[in-house]
Amino acid sequence: MGSGVRRMAAAAMIGGVALALAACRPPAPKAPPRSGAPIADWSVARGAVLYASYCGGCHGPSGRGDGPVAGVIDLRPADLRAPGLLDRNSDDELVARLLHGTPLPSTPRRNAVAEDLETDAITAYLPTLSHADWGRLRAGRFVFEGACAPCHGAYGQGEGVLGATNEPPPPNLMVARARHGDRALERIAVEGIGTMPPLADTFEPGELRALVAYVRHLSKGYRLYDTYCAACHGDDGRGVHPEDLLPPATKAPVIGAETAQRLGPAATRTRVLHMLRRESGRMPHFQDTLTDVQLRDVLAYLRHESR
Repeated sequence: MGSGVRRMAAAAMIGGVALALAACRPPAPKAPPRSGAPIADWSVARGAVLYASYCGGCHGPSGRGDGPVAGVIDLRPADLRAPGLLDRNSDDELVARLLHGTPLPSTPRRNAVAEDLETDAITAYLPTLSHADWGRLRAGRFVFEGACAPCHGAYGQGEGVLGATNEPPPPNLMVARARHGDRALERIAVEGIGTMPPLADTFEPGELRALVAYVRHLSKGYRLYDTYCAACHGDDGRGVHPEDLLPPATKAPVIGAETAQRLGPAATRTRVLHMLRRESGRMPHFQDTLTDVQLRDVLAYLRHESR
């Protein structure tokens, strides 16, 4: 399957998730009344919208753990209507758990060593965001996905669909690039090498340098960041436009060398681990997303619905 087909398939799945989320979402509440409706009722109305945006995709419109997103990505969220969950815990206890508690597993725990290695790789990659030439890298990625990814894979590790039929298989570009300078890589792309065909007619002026820059940029940290972080933080770490985000994503803060330096290594790693767990199928905590007041509104809605 070529990169264009994969994109179409991914877009179709994302579109389906978006429609499913929209089906879960209750009508937005009207503006708070100046008089009449009790404050508690308004809290429930706010909580209904927040729940639909941040929770309903996995936990379902009524909290039974049957949300459309959970079905698409094979999660097993908790049944929020289960006896004892709400009635045996105070709002203070539940808010503290949502803000600061241990991430709640919705899939089997991942290998701890692999998780540490992935966290280290993303943490090491973050400082490169601030000084990379993103105009050139974006152009290079566009060329790479059209000309190289079908054989070498989306991240250059020899995992492309067409490459699976080659003998020998395509090399891992993160290893092969160490043996060649930039000019040699450009020549290989144009003239081919071994079983790799020449691609001289594929490139426009200037695209070869962009392609080589992108190949040099490939790393395990880049792959993980692109998979788990870029959808909110942007490929350059500067966030994406809010209108381009699907719920429950929100516009993420700028990250990169400056942020990592300000936070320090330990805090940066803690945040990376938190987000990696969240995006790889474990329930997030919301200290960077929802406020204490908003979470209490969500709980007000859940308690109202469980009566």
